[in-house]
This record gives sequence, structure tokens and C-alpha cells, in this order.
Amino acid sequence: MKALTSILLLTACLIAQAADKPVIRTGKVSKVDPATGMATLQLRAAGASATSEVEPTPIVVRFPLGDVKVGYSGREISLHLTTTPEGSRYADTIFPYEPESLRRMEEITESLHRETLDKGRLVTRMPNDLMPNMALWDQDGQLVMKKDFLGSPLALNFIFTSCRSARMCPASTACMKQLADLLAKQPAAGKVRLITITFDPETDSPGLLRTYADGYAIDHGRHRFLTGNPAQIKDLMRHYGIQTLRDDGTIVHNAALILMTAEGRIMQRREGAAFDAEDVAKVLVQMASGK
Repeated sequence: MKALTSILLLTACLIAQAADKPVIRTGKVSKVDPATGMATLQLRAAGASATSEVEPTPIVVRFPLGDVKVGYSGREISLHLTTTPEGSRYADTIFPYEPESLRRMEEITESLHRETLDKGRLVTRMPNDLMPNMALWDQDGQLVMKKDFLGSPLALNFIFTSCRSARMCPASTACMKQLADLLAKQPAAGKVRLITITFDPETDSPGLLRTYADGYAIDHGRHRFLTGNPAQIKDLMRHYGIQTLRDDGTIVHNAALILMTAEGRIMQRREGAAFDAEDVAKVLVQMASGK
């Protein structure tokens, strides 16, 4: 009897563990309730393509706060879905899943990779080189490309949201926030844009980037946080001279701030996570004024 009881308890534990394990699904969001964080969506069969039909019966899933702010109403998404033994459903790691956006992102990813291979050891871009092409999602879940940032000076850096070193990503983001606050005081800098790209795209979804940016009171109109295809981001890191190493559950990396002209040409590269925001603001204002 004791043996049977032990087996039943073990089986129950295994079932609970299986129920709590997230599964990757895709589907279409009908609506998101900002007040409750609950989203209504229709899933596809597991492993189905982006163009296949969704299942007719909708389900209700709780979204993280950042994804609630993104919205996703009426949009196709991929998500990690967790169902508790009690039947509650939770989503995280939510990404857009529209076929056309995926196609455009894949097209740029393949093109950039061919360019990366062609350049070999000379891939890192130096001052006076043009910024590489890109197609990534921002913190609003919208696909943005290189062309969307041309026409105004840029400052670009790389981070990941779960960075545990106060002197690295948190320091870099704090400097970017300070830079944005200084630019906001300069009428000539109205069009200057800031870009932060995550080098942990498997984790840093648009909604998580939204939450991270809100934690620093970021001006979303000026400062875009980008994520997307891991292969594309890996190549972008090589072009911008950013190196990473996964070690002991975190990502060890170097850091740099890249300043670019309105034409997308690299003007300066400043090594290190932290930087003098006042000096950088001065350079960007001068570029915006055409000096």
C-alpha cells in the first residue's frame, strides 16, 4: 500500500511538473484587457505554420504587463504558454508572428549574414563606414528597419535586460536615459534618435524590453529598444564590434556607444558601458545642427 501511495504521489508530481512546463504556441489575439492583463486568443495546432488556420475556440491567457502595454490586439503572436494544474494559463516570451514581417526579417537576416561572411575578419565597422542593414522589432512590437532611422543623428548601444553587473548594462542604460533628458532640452536635437539592441533576443521580447525601458522612465518616442532574429543580432554584434560569452548563467560582454550621422555613417565609437552624456549630447546636437 505504501509503495502504491508513493507511486501515485510521484505520478502526480510528474503531471504537475509537465503541466507547469511552458510550451511554444502561435495564434491570433482577439483582444487584451488593460485592466486585468487577460488576453483572448485563438491558438494554432502545435508546430503549425504561420499561414495555417487557428483553432475556432478561443482561450483566455494572462499577459505580462509589458505585453499588455504592447497590446497585440488583432495581431499574430508566438508565445510560451504555461498551464497550471488548476487550469490557469500564463504567457511570456511573446513575439509578433505576422508572416510578412517574418519574411522581411528573414530576408535581411540572410543578406546581412552573406555580407558578414564576405567581410570575414574585416567585418567590424569603423568611423566613416555606413551602418549595416537591419530589420528588428521594437518595444511596441513593430518591425523597424535601417531606413526608419535615417534622416537624423543616432546613438546606438547593446544591452541585455537581465544583466547583473551594475557597471555594464544598467550603467549604459542610465547613461542613455541621461543623454535623452539632455537632448530633450535642446530644440535642435528634436529628431536625434537613440537605439538599444539586445544581445539576448531569445529572452528579451518586445514586452520585456518595454518593461525594462519603463523601469528607467525612457522616452519611447526617442529611444527604441530592438530585438528579433538571433542570427541577425549575432551578425549585427560582429559589425559593431560587440563580443559576448555565456558564462555561469549570464552573458559576459564588452560595450560601446556608436554615434552615427543622419546618413547612417559611423562618426564615433566610444568604448565602455558608461559615457559622458553631456559630451555625447553636444556632439549629437552639433550633428543635428549641421555643424
